[in-house]
Amino acid sequence: MNGMRFFDIKSLSLSLGGAPILRDVNFSLEKGKMLAIVGPNGAGKSSLLKCIGRLYKNFSGTVSLEGTPLSELSMKKIARRIAWVHQTGTDTLPFTVREFARMSRYPWHEGFALSTKEDEKIIENALVTAGVVSLAERQLNSLSGGERQRALVASALAQGTDILFLDEPTNFLDYRHQVETLELIERINQEQGMTVIIVTHDINLALHGADEILALKNGEVLWSGGRSAFLEKKMLSQIFDTSFEEFENPGQEIPYLAPTGFVR
Repeated sequence: MNGMRFFDIKSLSLSLGGAPILRDVNFSLEKGKMLAIVGPNGAGKSSLLKCIGRLYKNFSGTVSLEGTPLSELSMKKIARRIAWVHQTGTDTLPFTVREFARMSRYPWHEGFALSTKEDEKIIENALVTAGVVSLAERQLNSLSGGERQRALVASALAQGTDILFLDEPTNFLDYRHQVETLELIERINQEQGMTVIIVTHDINLALHGADEILALKNGEVLWSGGRSAFLEKKMLSQIFDTSFEEFENPGQEIPYLAPTGFVR
């Protein structure tokens, strides 16, 4: 990857319960780019994201942001740079969409300070961007899967960071809401210039949404680079242990892919 190093990960290794999860992971990412971390189940994708975001701290190696190791920053300072959309955890939270977004402003306050007019403006803009203004007074646990996911993205935007991490953001969503979620993430990346790192097992989401691909298998990096080169190198069968068919339409830059066994 060329250009200024924004994120820089060097020699990152992780073991949990004595079992190796990640082995000597190295890569960098430019500011404003979208990176998709792909790989089969158990490859270490979510664990890598948690290491990069300092949710896991017991790893070896370094994670630097604009030249500063994240280990030197407080969690509050990290929360002013990185917002998360996690896989699960909101089904039983008794908060409205607006309340949950308001809670995400915590990195910018001391103690239990009340929300300011500036906070409320930022929150409203986040609700508008994510298309959830009409849901603002609804409780999270009353929303459909697609609505809830947009509400979580709104909360992340309200946090006011320049980096967004998403862990399997289209899991359990129907096709319509998968498309809406991907379009929202792309819009945030392209229009607001947010640097985005997304973990996904959906190779089509990665290829059609991300600028860069990082492919993991058994905790090791098999590929790191641009999405077009990723296809040219025929990496998919090596990563997922199955062959793929490509499907193209006129004017389509990147083909859609399906495992050969699905093609009848």
